[in-house]
Amino acid sequence: MTTMPSGDGRSRRADAAGYSLVELLIAMGVTTAVMGATMAGLADVTRSSEVVLSITDMNKSLRGGMDLIERDMLQVGSGLPPGHVINVPSGLGATPVRIPGPPGTAMTQVAGDTDISAVLPGPGLGPVVNGTATDTLTVLMADNTFLDMALSAVSSTTVDVAAGPDIAAGPDRVSPGQLMMIWKGSFTTLVQVTAVDTGARRLTFADGDSLNLNQSTAAAGNLPFINAQAPVNSAANTFITRVRMISYYLDATTDAAHPRLVRRINNGSPVTFDNTAGTAVALDVENLTFRFDLNDGNTNPASVQMNASDIAGTGACSPNPCSTNQIRKVDIVLGARSRNAGNSHARSYHNALASQVSFRGMAFVDEYLNAF
Repeated sequence: MTTMPSGDGRSRRADAAGYSLVELLIAMGVTTAVMGATMAGLADVTRSSEVVLSITDMNKSLRGGMDLIERDMLQVGSGLPPGHVINVPSGLGATPVRIPGPPGTAMTQVAGDTDISAVLPGPGLGPVVNGTATDTLTVLMADNTFLDMALSAVSSTTVDVAAGPDIAAGPDRVSPGQLMMIWKGSFTTLVQVTAVDTGARRLTFADGDSLNLNQSTAAAGNLPFINAQAPVNSAANTFITRVRMISYYLDATTDAAHPRLVRRINNGSPVTFDNTAGTAVALDVENLTFRFDLNDGNTNPASVQMNASDIAGTGACSPNPCSTNQIRKVDIVLGARSRNAGNSHARSYHNALASQVSFRGMAFVDEYLNAF
């Protein structure tokens, strides 16, 4: 009989025993290192994706805000009288007209002003963001869908629109809160609609409106003053044009961590002055700056801030005061930051857009069609 060596049995048992502890630890270490490197790579990819999305959102917000500003600036002054101003209540019994602005502000025209310009700069009147005061800007333009409409009757607080435009619906629809320029010959006034009677085609401009435009007891610059011009108490040669007042400023009050660029048409309410109104058109905006190029027939100063010294005659237009009626271009700087921090230092990314827009409505006057 042949017998197998006892050593062969022990070898088979040793081969079937599996990995040793040392081998297992080495395999786990290698696997952990590979998985760690893989997860780190995935984290970098995720972080990079978040950065790209954050920067994209920031730039999209910047472009959207700048596009709206540029579009509005192209229309500034269009359809207004050649001087690009409209008379407002003045003289005995008049109070300053309110100007829309950021929440917490109460801006008005200078007491005694007899007219309102197509361009109303507000250097440094916006909120302070990152230690720097931002600017505001309010502009006026005629609405081409309701332009130079004839009137059939005029009183001290109402006008009747002659047959033609549908003031109840469509592009000519009139609603409370809209602004209207009423003019007869060379005399103008800016009023705010407080009520509309579509059946009688009557627009009411009652005292106590939100912008202080309707002041029937003021000495001049109001609807009674227009009605007193020849022919007296008559709608003859009296016309009405809808005017848009558009304001741009930053709102750092509603959400201080994320300032918003606000676009506001008129006041938003016919009877209550509300600086919380307006539409946010860009988020996380940290800078809004306006500078202006003027045509004064002399030095034609550029990049004028239109601050107190400029207006007083000791600034950019010295020895003469700078006038808003001389403004022909605006330089715009809009800065923003990313909403979410995307780098290892938890800092936001920043970007800015700059543009220059010519006020075409301030530079050209149609001498054949303009009746002013």
